[in-house]
Amino acid sequence: MTHGRLPFCFGIHNHQPIGNFDHVLAEATERAYHPFLERLQARPEVRLTVHCTGSLLEWLRERSPRTFDLLAALAGRRQVELLTGGFYEPILAVLPDHDKFGQIERLTAFLKTHFGVRPRGMWLAERVWEPHLPRVLAEAGVEYVLLDDSHFALAGLDADTLGGYYLTEDQGFRLRVFPISQRLRYLIPFGEVEASLEYLAARRGRVRAVTMVDDGEKFGAWPGTHAHVYEKGWLDRFFDRLLASDWLELTTLSDVVDRVEATDRVYLPTASYREMGEWALPAGAQRRLGQAKHELEQLGAGAEYADVLRGGFWRNFLAKYPEVADTYWKMLRLSHAVRAALARAPHDRDLVQAQIALWRGQANDAYWHGVFGGCYLPHLRRAVKSALLECERRLADSGATPMPVWTREDGNGDGYQEVYVRTRELAVTLNPALGGAITELGYLTRDLDVADVLARRPEAYHADVRARSEQPGAPALRTIHDAPPPKEAGLETLLAYDDVRRGSLLEGWFDAGASPLDPVSPWAAAARAFATEPLACTVGAADGGVVVTFTREVQAPVTVEKTVTIRDATVQVRYRLGTAGATTISGRWAVQFNLALTAGDAPGRYLTAPGRPSLGSTGRERGAGGVTLVDEWIGVRVRLEWVPAAELAWGPVQTVSVSEAGYERIYQGTALLVVWPVELSARAGRELGGTITLEGP
Repeated sequence: MTHGRLPFCFGIHNHQPIGNFDHVLAEATERAYHPFLERLQARPEVRLTVHCTGSLLEWLRERSPRTFDLLAALAGRRQVELLTGGFYEPILAVLPDHDKFGQIERLTAFLKTHFGVRPRGMWLAERVWEPHLPRVLAEAGVEYVLLDDSHFALAGLDADTLGGYYLTEDQGFRLRVFPISQRLRYLIPFGEVEASLEYLAARRGRVRAVTMVDDGEKFGAWPGTHAHVYEKGWLDRFFDRLLASDWLELTTLSDVVDRVEATDRVYLPTASYREMGEWALPAGAQRRLGQAKHELEQLGAGAEYADVLRGGFWRNFLAKYPEVADTYWKMLRLSHAVRAALARAPHDRDLVQAQIALWRGQANDAYWHGVFGGCYLPHLRRAVKSALLECERRLADSGATPMPVWTREDGNGDGYQEVYVRTRELAVTLNPALGGAITELGYLTRDLDVADVLARRPEAYHADVRARSEQPGAPALRTIHDAPPPKEAGLETLLAYDDVRRGSLLEGWFDAGASPLDPVSPWAAAARAFATEPLACTVGAADGGVVVTFTREVQAPVTVEKTVTIRDATVQVRYRLGTAGATTISGRWAVQFNLALTAGDAPGRYLTAPGRPSLGSTGRERGAGGVTLVDEWIGVRVRLEWVPAAELAWGPVQTVSVSEAGYERIYQGTALLVVWPVELSARAGRELGGTITLEGP
């Protein structure tokens, strides 16, 4: 370092979620990644840090080799320092240690092979930090990592005095930690260039270095930023001013480590960036935290105390969204199974591919939700779940898992036992605590979970949706931290919430009558909603399949025995209804299926009802004996049949969520309700039944 000059470690982190649409990656490359690297190529004096996730690097190598080669050239002339990380951008803290090592080693090896560099530092996905990480990262060969200055503030340090890097440890394994300036994160590139220079100048002589590394997508891919950063010249002006400031030195993290002593030691609490902590809170707690901040601002003390106001803990997303928790626990079960199988046969090709599929299934974006769509985006959930189903399928192909097989265990950490059934073609999860509902129906032939329908839940930002629903349209430029606009009017009419988790084989007893039942939300009208009641169950093998029988503990007014048989690619259900009373009762027995293919209204996705309505449509058909949900794009048909004939009604399950583009409606799946009129007496019961069959094209 040149004496008296302030080292400035500037950099970008480029990431696209597993499963993101190809055109989104192409647009981000064209509007952000490539033009940014071109500006660097034209200014060899600018030195900075770049992190790209492994999956994005693979995509660039195959689909945009000019961008991949440009990055390699910049790294080759040591203008750019490359960081390692988890290859598929997982939340490292929640992975088994062997997967932490595997993910880091895979990206490190990729960078060595294709760029000829051995990275020393690491980008930590979403800056999710837990105190056990120093040991694991140090053992993986990582010398330093980047976290937000808000992490340090929660440890009691003053963000205005933070600089350089700090030493932390676990069990004596040391790790260097660079604090990222939140103020610069908000200024770059949204504020005036001079505001960033003024901030840096104020730190001159007070700190040993300043660090700002943030999303590369904000340099062209976020709404309005391409014109601002490139066409209107923000980035050129920024580089001009940095290079013209003789008191400032653009450098890399590794140079600071080599030439500057550590600022101090520190022990950091569990944290992520400030916004993530807020998003991890339940909706009510988010509102209370927001109100507390507002009241502090009214008192003129908001900025002074904001640093020590914190939100929740990242792992609480696994409590906030049970569907996410199920995916997480499935990932853990598969991780241990893959590791055990590889220990027995380390060179088995199917097992090696199963491990890679497992790691893809650990990609973080579908495991949480904040200002980005996250777990509310079906294509991101589908990518993660499909990867886990591929892992499961390859385990079976290797012979590590016999088929068919079943287990009964608390497999998702909720305190209740689930029943897990695997055939050669299906991966099925049944929940006795949810009335015997099916919450996973994985079709292994296409690695698709057709039961992946997210429930509608209140979110803290829904209050803003109601307030802004009449103001569609987006501003020319904003940060993701600003309140986003709605993408269409009328979203407030979709803010309905589910009391029952979405699944299939959800049942209820309804009074007799002619009033039609809402196929999406029928349970408020039920005399008894079995979908909300725990059922006793027995499990056994029979005729090459698995039979699960559910019975209701409390038998009034209707007695129910529900038998589910899973064989090959078919799930069969049989109901025996009766009454323990002496009088005859009349009513309606309804069964709900919540199913998801790859889209609601896209071409080639439809129901085989009259007129071939789209999966996102609403309709009703009397006297139906079955229907098929068709997805020509992915090549999957879900055939539902039942006896005797009954009324069929269907409708879309739609959520209102937020992404960087604004508030939007999202099709999560299709709810189908089959309704039979039923009369029961002590002498005469009733048997009803149906099947779900998964088929290829």
